[in-house]
Amino acid sequence: MKKTRTLAAVFSLLAILTIGLAGCSSKSSKSGSTQQASFKNKTTKKADVKSTLTKSTKLWYVTGAVNAKSNSGMEAYRFNKNGKVTVYNVNKFYKTYAAAKKANALNKSGVLKATFKTKGDDTVINFKGKLSDIPMTQKFTVKKTLTGTNKATKLKVAGYHISRDIDNDVTQAVMVKVGN
Repeated sequence: MKKTRTLAAVFSLLAILTIGLAGCSSKSSKSGSTQQASFKNKTTKKADVKSTLTKSTKLWYVTGAVNAKSNSGMEAYRFNKNGKVTVYNVNKFYKTYAAAKKANALNKSGVLKATFKTKGDDTVINFKGKLSDIPMTQKFTVKKTLTGTNKATKLKVAGYHISRDIDNDVTQAVMVKVGN
């Protein structure tokens, strides 16, 4: 009888903890919704991920969030129409590629080959190549669009929420460009 009460108490605590954690996660997802307005430009609809990335000459920044702070900087991807992607390490968002180049802020990490695939409602981008002379593969799964303003630079950004998979280590991130 005492064992039954102990088990009941443990299960009750687990149920309360589960409900509490579920409530916390729903609150945190609501707080970020102000940055998730849809794109106004026709070419940036989620269905057009490949053309949006490969037709743009802008840098696409990959970071934890629009206003994430990092001491080591962030990555910037520059796609071309043939699926070749140059990856740079940068310290902040720049209005244009030319501005980043002029500031001598583009530290080239390597070149990757990107392939695009539609998987259900998601677009999957597979990368293969070398970064810092180390062979690597990674995968971005594009989840949904977002817009926002980077507080540090006051620049408006637009892009995508992504799941980033490097060696089966999946993290949530954003991939954004500055302006339209």
